[in-house]
Parts: sequence; structure tokens; C-alpha cells
Amino acid sequence: MITLSLVGRSVDEVPTPALLLDLDKFEWNIDKMFTFAKKAKVNVRPHAKTFKSAAICNRLIAAGALGVMTQKLSEAEVLLNSGILYGDKNILVSQELADPGKVERLVGYNVAMGEGKVLTSVDDVREVDMLSEAALRWGVKQHVVIEMSHGRCGAAPGKPTVDLANHIARLPSLVFRGIYGYENPVKRELALERDKLTVDTAEMIRAAGIPVEIVSAGSTDTYEVTGSYPGITEIEPGSFVFGAGPEGSGYGWRSNNNVYFKNSLTVLASVISDNFPDRVVTDAGLKVLSGGDPDAKPAVLASISGEPLRFERAGMSEEHCTLVFKVGDPERRRIGWGDKVELTPSHCCTCVNQHDEMLVVKGGRVASVWPITARGKYT
Repeated sequence: MITLSLVGRSVDEVPTPALLLDLDKFEWNIDKMFTFAKKAKVNVRPHAKTFKSAAICNRLIAAGALGVMTQKLSEAEVLLNSGILYGDKNILVSQELADPGKVERLVGYNVAMGEGKVLTSVDDVREVDMLSEAALRWGVKQHVVIEMSHGRCGAAPGKPTVDLANHIARLPSLVFRGIYGYENPVKRELALERDKLTVDTAEMIRAAGIPVEIVSAGSTDTYEVTGSYPGITEIEPGSFVFGAGPEGSGYGWRSNNNVYFKNSLTVLASVISDNFPDRVVTDAGLKVLSGGDPDAKPAVLASISGEPLRFERAGMSEEHCTLVFKVGDPERRRIGWGDKVELTPSHCCTCVNQHDEMLVVKGGRVASVWPITARGKYT
């Protein structure tokens, strides 16, 4: 691979556009999350839909994660095949399955890798019965977690979730592990309301005589609120590895709860046109940065040599990002033809999925190349 020849070279020598990961900031973010988790006595199950990289999964599991969450079955498959799980670690697939073929793939992985290595979420009796039948055919027990709805997929809180847990408990080929209630990146007060619903529902299931091991919730934006809530056993943040807050890039340039993680993810771009005093044009557009957060203003952030570059607005097209300045703005004189600029995407998850690999940078030099292992895994 051409990019492997870049290892050891200065970032200034990297052909553009290129996805960069600042290793020092990345490690700072991991340390902050797991220091909190240890103090709060809550487990961390990072959501791999954000970073999709087996190398990052391994770093997070080494830091103390009990496993990872994926959105898609195909993400779980490719990460599992990359060897990220060892010991008692497991993967939870958070998106429900309605396709018999996918159910066979899921159960087959537990046949091949051992029971309980790939858990799945459920919210419907029909899905549960399909999983049960497949597990009976294979002669294994499929471990499941009920998703409890806070506005999207999931069973309704309270009795509907309890009823589904009772149904699962009666099926010998399934193992009920618990519930998860993703409350979305919402403000503290709403997160607390939703956490209470999740924990109260878990207690109702226990009162029905069914053990509940997992009570999972939380996002990067609510990790402190949810991770400190009594009865929550694990949190599911993902964007924290790349940043959150005014520097980006999990939720644009904002946070509902003053959450801050350092921005470790940027796209290195080159200025390819500067013929006008009010703008420069770079070689990284929507195909590289993705559409990101549609509400983010500006569409990207920019920096040169680690220092922020201020501009009036950013215009995004397929292959270009145009940085527009006010006429006479001295910031415009800081950047010109051939210069390299780091652009922060307004949403890290969609940006990462545009790339085959990321260049890991330390001290201004490329230290490693990490494949985006689960890129394009949508099924």
C-alpha cells in the first residue's frame, strides 16, 4: 500500500486529502472516559459504528472496555474476524433483525466462536421467535438484549418490555441478558428522565423473577449523566474517541451537557486555488468530509500548523471545500496556494465511513496506518 510508505514521514509530505488521527489527543480522550468509568463504577461498551476500526477496538478493550457495540451485523462480523475479542469480551449488535438470512449469520457466529460472543438486540416477538428457531436448529443458545424505546426502535418502557422479557425467558434456546435504552444526545434533565424509565423497567423485569445483568444506555453527550445514574451497568459512547464540544466533531461544534473531548480527527487538505482575495479552494469536499451535521455552522473548522484559521463561511461541494473570508481579513493572508490545512468534519461517524484508512500521527509524523475495517458495512 502506498500509504504504508508514509510511515515515519512528516505530515507535510502526506498526499491530500487524507484522514488523520492525532494519537496524543485520541489517547487523552480514552484516558478521560475510562478514568470517569472507573470512578463511577460503570462499564464502557464503545459504539464501533463511529470509528469502525479494529485497531481502535483493540485500544479501547485494552483500556478496559467490556466489548463493543455495533449498529450492523456486518460490522460485527468483520470486526470479529479481525480478532478484537478475547477472554470474556463480546459484541452487542444494536440494530434489530427482520431478515432470516441475517439471523442465520448471527447465530452461526455463536456456533463458530462460542455462545455469548455476539449478542443481539430485539424489540419484537416475531424477531425473538425467529432467533429461537435458528438457535434450536444449531443447538446453541443465542444471547439477547431488549432495546427499550426512547423514540426510535425498541419496545415501549414498562409492561411491553417486561412482557417481551417473559416471552424470551420461556424459550430454552435464548438467554435473556438485559435491556438497553439509548436516550440520544439530549440535555441532562431529559436524559435523567429516560434513564429512570430504563432502570425502572429493569426493576420490573427483576420483580417478575427474571435476572437482568445488563442495563445499558448513554451516548458521548450523556456519558456523565447516564454513567453516574444508579442502576445503569454500562454506557455506549462512541464519538468521544474523536472529540466533542466546541472543537468538534461528534455533534458539530456543540454539546448539550458541556461535554468536552479533544478533537483528534481531521482531514488534511491542500489549497489548490487562491486567485481571489476573498476565498481559497481545497481538494477535500463532501466525498471526503461527508455531509456531516446539517445544522453545523460553519460546515467545517480549519487549522494551520495546529492554530485555528478563522473564516466567514465554508462552501461544500462534491470535490471541494471553499473557505470564504471577508475582503481584507488578515486571516486570508495566512493561507495560499499549495498550503496544507486540517479540516475538522462536523460529524466524525459519517466522515470516517468515507475512508479506507486513517493515518495515525504523533509529533507531526505518521506513526501508523489503521484500516477502517468496517467501512461500508451496512447490512
